[in-house]
Amino acid sequence: MGRAIIVEITKSTIYEWIRGVMADNQRVYYSSDIIHVSEITSCMRKSYYARLYPLRPREAVSLVLMSFGNGIHSQLQEYLVLRGWMSEVEVSWDLRYFKLVGHADLYHPGENIVVELKTTSRIPDKPYPSHVMQLNSYQAMLRAKKGYVVYISRNGEVGVYPHKYDKQLWGHTIKRAFHYYFSLKKNRTPRPEPSPLCNYCPFRWKCYQERVVR
Repeated sequence: MGRAIIVEITKSTIYEWIRGVMADNQRVYYSSDIIHVSEITSCMRKSYYARLYPLRPREAVSLVLMSFGNGIHSQLQEYLVLRGWMSEVEVSWDLRYFKLVGHADLYHPGENIVVELKTTSRIPDKPYPSHVMQLNSYQAMLRAKKGYVVYISRNGEVGVYPHKYDKQLWGHTIKRAFHYYFSLKKNRTPRPEPSPLCNYCPFRWKCYQERVVR
């Protein structure tokens, strides 16, 4: 087969390439028997919509910013793997009706430490609750008492927040997992979880419309 001929490269071409990279790296789950930690530690209504529309287009500028973040993420992982760390460690927890799975960004088996990496426009004063919940879930599955949420901003600043495993938070996370599981099984949209992040959600108008109808 011959190679496709590129007639002209435009801004749209570059954005489309980046969109393809993001789509190829997107974890999509179609079965309600498998639920990812990131789906229940963030807004579950957004996660529910993402399952229905997994390749929903994002704003072009947002795609570029996300790809920059993923690049730093990957480079750090590659660097630390050569120094005793493990990256993208798959973890799971059997909850009988379904399996809760996750991928810890970094894990050091010798020190039993979990690190969750996040890129952001600015360093928050304290870690976001969803990120702490995500890290805590990985700590539970890996039985790691010590963990860190690490923020890397696009202006070069870094924020490091230690976290001690919280058993009560893990119990709350499991409750959320069951709520999400039954929402998927019954084709019922999860309850809304309003926050400042709603302004950046690609499904905000659909969410708003459903809330108005109800």
